[in-house]
Amino acid sequence: MTLDHNHKKLLEKILGSPEFSHSKIYQTYLSYLVDAAVQGRELKETTIAMEVFGKDATFNPAEDTTVRSHTYTLRKKLENYFLQEGRTEKIRLKIPKGHYEVLFTPVSADRLAPKNVLRLAKKHLPWVLTALLAGLCAFQGIRNRVDASKLARYRVLKPDDPFWKEYLQSNLPILLVVGDHFFFNDNLPEYGGTVSIRHPRVNSAEDLHALVPGIQADLAAEPYFPYHSIWSLPPILSMLFSAHQAPILRKASDVSPQILDEYNILFLGSIKTLYALKHTLLKSHFRFEIAPHRVIYTPPGTDSSVVFKTSLHSPGPNEDLVLACKLPGPDDNAIFIIASYHSLGVPEISATLTTPSRRANLEKMFLEKAGRIPPYFEILFRVTGIDKTAYNIEILVLNEIAP
Repeated sequence: MTLDHNHKKLLEKILGSPEFSHSKIYQTYLSYLVDAAVQGRELKETTIAMEVFGKDATFNPAEDTTVRSHTYTLRKKLENYFLQEGRTEKIRLKIPKGHYEVLFTPVSADRLAPKNVLRLAKKHLPWVLTALLAGLCAFQGIRNRVDASKLARYRVLKPDDPFWKEYLQSNLPILLVVGDHFFFNDNLPEYGGTVSIRHPRVNSAEDLHALVPGIQADLAAEPYFPYHSIWSLPPILSMLFSAHQAPILRKASDVSPQILDEYNILFLGSIKTLYALKHTLLKSHFRFEIAPHRVIYTPPGTDSSVVFKTSLHSPGPNEDLVLACKLPGPDDNAIFIIASYHSLGVPEISATLTTPSRRANLEKMFLEKAGRIPPYFEILFRVTGIDKTAYNIEILVLNEIAP
């Protein structure tokens, strides 16, 4: 492609327009694409990333959308220019979709003549208006069905919902803590070098050193999230998003006791991945053991304890114990823990607590025992199912927790 006087003049107008004059990066990018077209260069995404956006040889288009997003915006800026101050230009500068080349395209003078445009508009106006109205009606109908479908998937709760109002009306940021398993690296020459290892009784560096004194092992850099955590997120996120609350996601191993007063906190995951949050359970009447799987409950005002057990996970019928404890935080904030031993329990209880029709029996028990649904509480559920599909929920313990 050659760049004649008219092309140069058009490019100067575009670069000096309000759409581009305040954006150095898009001036540079457009000039670069025009120069490449004049030189006959066939550009690739990686080439543009390194030559325009300063990326290095490790740039991966599958993970980094810098070039595509800037190209999309550049294309929109050109369209806006020719819709406004460039609407009478006899040449159009375009970037075809799916390409990184620029084209100078002439526009018919007849098409730009105001009198011809007006005459055509008058002649075809009734048909144009009819087609436009029909199109708008069809578009609105489709949009209404799509919106209805989206809303149907939302678990929308009232802002003063007794279980969740601290989160739905939260003035503090919400920290959504997702339980991650503890993996550590060890050098095993027989397996070809460094191997990431998970031991069911090791959930911290302290546990590792207690199990194997003197071991020299590093915490694995890649987190691992069990089913408990990931499958519990959809109902919780739907509830929060429907109240325009955008939680901060953080893995449990990154949570320190020093930040427990800065957020309204919600934990989802395995009991063995509570990490620092396990100390908040001291405000409840529950204690837990990992091996074997046992929850020890000491009723308020007594010294005797009741022990609830669950077996190891199996591919067949399973029983899971689930702690659902909404506890007062250290600075008038809330800490809500939903934790279980197996992957069966937490997703089921998360969905139950965010769906009023599914928690009717729970609300009835609270009203009979406390006369209300208290702001803070402790509940122990037994969830029964096959593999990861629950078919029965039993409430074993239900108490109010004093603020």
